[in-house]
Amino acid sequence: MTGILSKQAVFRFAPSPNGLLHLGHALSALINHGMAKDAGGRFLLRIEDIDTTRCRLEFEAAIYEDLGWLGLDWERPVRRQSEHFGLYSEMLERLIARGLAYPSFMSRSEIKAAVAEHEASGRRWPRDPDGAPHYPGEERDWGLGKRQAMLASGRQHAWRLDMQRALKELDGPLFWRETGYEVPTNAAASPFSAAGRRSGRRMRGDEGVFAANSEPAGPLIRPFGPPSPRGGEGKTGGTLASDNADSAIGIVPADPAAWGDIVLSRSDAPSSYHLAVTVDDALQGITHVVRGRDLFHATSVHRLLQQLLGLPEPVYHHHRLVLDAEGKKLSKSDGATGIAAYRAAGRSAADIRALLL
Repeated sequence: MTGILSKQAVFRFAPSPNGLLHLGHALSALINHGMAKDAGGRFLLRIEDIDTTRCRLEFEAAIYEDLGWLGLDWERPVRRQSEHFGLYSEMLERLIARGLAYPSFMSRSEIKAAVAEHEASGRRWPRDPDGAPHYPGEERDWGLGKRQAMLASGRQHAWRLDMQRALKELDGPLFWRETGYEVPTNAAASPFSAAGRRSGRRMRGDEGVFAANSEPAGPLIRPFGPPSPRGGEGKTGGTLASDNADSAIGIVPADPAAWGDIVLSRSDAPSSYHLAVTVDDALQGITHVVRGRDLFHATSVHRLLQQLLGLPEPVYHHHRLVLDAEGKKLSKSDGATGIAAYRAAGRSAADIRALLL
């Protein structure tokens, strides 16, 4: 193997035990496991349980059972984020010491009120790619004495990245390498056209009709190297490389500023998802981060944190999603049917694979 696979590839599936796995999780696990096997690499399982109020041991046990039933195997021991809070705190302290993070004290209701007041005057308030308003950030300009006094008061707070200062730390443009997608040859059938957005693979399941989107999730990617010989004609009419680790590489410009001052930790959570996942991927030697296209834009934040903390850069692949009959991504919070329910209904692991792959 050459290029990005000149060293052993390492993949991971990293679910949160705050509910039962559904078909969307199964797709991501199967793709990661398959890409690792195809590349002669390693497949790791990580339990992302930083939210100690929602994560439960019974859900973690169900994850192991569901993945084993699907025929997947993974290396032991499994990394559990709840066992490494001290490490995430250490990384946060590095950012604080460099003046790149600050304590924020506004509650969600206070943020909402401030945004509403601003927008009532007809002015737009910036929002992140998920639609959440940027944090007002008045604490950025507080002096050390005021910060220390507020922290000493015991008031609940979060630590946030000072995005403006963080961006000034960069030496040049920020980007990431995306594997698996190539530029569509037919602009009319681009995944960003109306026809392209409507065209996903339709699948029949117990919950009705599911769709597996086959389009990339962001700006068209410039090819960087030859197309993969295993690439095939995509469902959108363009050339779409398959879910393989050695597919063509594209360069995607990152835009972390779109997220504003992201949360790094809260009083009730020693680390945010963004910080913990970035640190864990580096420490576990993950070479290929393969996850759903709903996390495409979050990669901008992760690349910024990698640069600030001096962590290695993996290759990324954002795969298609499993959608419900209304075109929404399957979600635990929306009550998506769990893999265990399909098993109880008599479906086999082969049925699930045939449904998704």
